[in-house]
Amino acid sequence: MSVVLKIQELIHKSCAYVVCGSLSIGCVSPINIDSDNIGGNLVVSGQVSTLAEQNIVQLGRTAATDRLPFPLSGATVTLWDDTGNSQSYVEDEFQPGIYFLENVTAVTGRTYHVQIATPEGKIYESIPEIMPEAAGTISTTYEIVNEDYTDGEGTVTNNPFVKIYADVTLPESLSSSYIKWNVDEVFLLTPTDFPDPFAQVPPSCFIAQNADPQRISLFNGELITENSFDRMLVASRLVDWTFLERHYFTTYQSSITKAAFDYWTKVNILANSSGSIFDTPPAEIHGNIFSVNEPDEKVHGYFQAANQTYDRFFLLPASFPFRLLFDGCVFESFSTVYPNRCLECLSVRNSSYRRPSWF
Repeated sequence: MSVVLKIQELIHKSCAYVVCGSLSIGCVSPINIDSDNIGGNLVVSGQVSTLAEQNIVQLGRTAATDRLPFPLSGATVTLWDDTGNSQSYVEDEFQPGIYFLENVTAVTGRTYHVQIATPEGKIYESIPEIMPEAAGTISTTYEIVNEDYTDGEGTVTNNPFVKIYADVTLPESLSSSYIKWNVDEVFLLTPTDFPDPFAQVPPSCFIAQNADPQRISLFNGELITENSFDRMLVASRLVDWTFLERHYFTTYQSSITKAAFDYWTKVNILANSSGSIFDTPPAEIHGNIFSVNEPDEKVHGYFQAANQTYDRFFLLPASFPFRLLFDGCVFESFSTVYPNRCLECLSVRNSSYRRPSWF
């Protein structure tokens, strides 16, 4: 779930990183902003992609308090192109508010926009975007290193991290290229299989999320003349219980429009220390979604056209040079206490019974 996850982890208390100059350490700095919480505003996160699996839209309504928004279920989401053809997104039966467009691949040079009809009958649309011509190529490697980690209570400990690096080649027409990188992860969570007379095995969950929500990496072809970069750090992931089973990382290289690039640049500037656009609304970041019924209504988020390429790999417990000492979900006859995730895997945020086709 690339674009949903990359937008979903950005604004509220997030530390955003701008990649500039040589795409190295250059200008990395956290910036804090304040934003008023306004309940009931529509939040849209989504895209149409040249990768069929990445055609996703997430809808929500902002809460009046400092909390996650309410998923907007039951909406009608339709993709339109410049020839008048339309395709309908289908809501995920396991995750309310998330809509998929299955078996559709966007075409370069074609113009797309999305139309959203809420259950209350309000209509929203995005400003049309032209699908960029090329995304370039990417390959990834990883290493496991120990670094200091500060938890939510301010305690600093030394912990292992998975560092993901990308070797990238950009489109030949650099002057008109705007690139964004993000790394998504999907990992397996198998609940505890307690003995029962019917030998029923509980279904596994698949948890999809942004691997490094504090990092935003952008490239502006108008400012940089290099067309390839080696060993660019694209994600740093703390090693925890999520690595007890198969754990996939997918690095996406997305060629986006200048308008989308400008939007992400503003998100970068105004982002907080951790969180997402699906948490507290950003201070006056104008996306490309508008209300057809009420043009002055404030709507948050962006729907983009993205020409994408990717590289994917997975890790197993045996991939680590040490034993993973975390509480697992394996049944033990003398144990009576299990983590809640082992009893109900859908209790984990962003979990679903929906298995990716490549998993």
